[in-house]
Amino acid sequence: MKKFFIRAAAVAKLRDDMMNRGLVRPYLNPDDYPYQELQEIAQKVNDLTAESREASLLRRDFFANASHELKTPVTAIKGSAELLCADVTLGKEQQRELLQRIGIETERLYSLINDIIMISRLESGEVAGEKEEVNLEAIVRACVDEVMLQIEGNQLRVDINLEPVTYVVNRKNVYEMFSNLIVNAANYARPGGRVDIRLSASPEEIIFSIRNDGEPIPFGHQARMFERFYRLDSGRSKAVGGTGLGLSIVKHAAESLGGTVRLESDEQIGVRFTVVIPR
Repeated sequence: MKKFFIRAAAVAKLRDDMMNRGLVRPYLNPDDYPYQELQEIAQKVNDLTAESREASLLRRDFFANASHELKTPVTAIKGSAELLCADVTLGKEQQRELLQRIGIETERLYSLINDIIMISRLESGEVAGEKEEVNLEAIVRACVDEVMLQIEGNQLRVDINLEPVTYVVNRKNVYEMFSNLIVNAANYARPGGRVDIRLSASPEEIIFSIRNDGEPIPFGHQARMFERFYRLDSGRSKAVGGTGLGLSIVKHAAESLGGTVRLESDEQIGVRFTVVIPR
């Protein structure tokens, strides 16, 4: 531990701040303040400094990654718009392709901005909207309906087994959690494959699981799948419209409910995510 040489006034101010935050024990008589307690404060300062440095590095990495991800669709939109406005002759088909590209990249940009806002809100502990009693079964079915075009397009068989479960929760948080997992399964199941969705509850906990029979995730990558902007297959993720934030949003949404999310993947399972939320 580093040695700290602190003046008496600074010690008193630091001591009072630590006491107010409940980090050290209060003393009725300042003369009773022992050197051991000063060492404890010094260790707390070191710990807080390390946490602050780590948080600063995480923020820096997040903004660097976000800037890179935002730049890609903006560059595509800018290039397409410049071609449309340039003094060159373009056929109707070329014009249509450029306008389609602008539309696709605008949608991608919109999704990315929404996901950045969502994960920033979850990480800060901010809750948008009041908690209310919600029907989790209905939310899961609504999320499945939203990706029905992808399900039909990939000719997926979806096996749904949902118990009627109500829970007092922030509706948007739990909707985003279910939606990201269901979209992920629809995107990465093999064509003509299967997606299994389960929702059950006991007096102690609520369990939601979703499995697809897509390509297994290598064990060495599994622990990183919930990191922000981490992609196992960057090209495929972007092709299906992924922002790289979906699973990170799932993790933070589950934790905001006091729950956990677990990933299992091998040749027999495919890919399965399980969310457990205490009641």
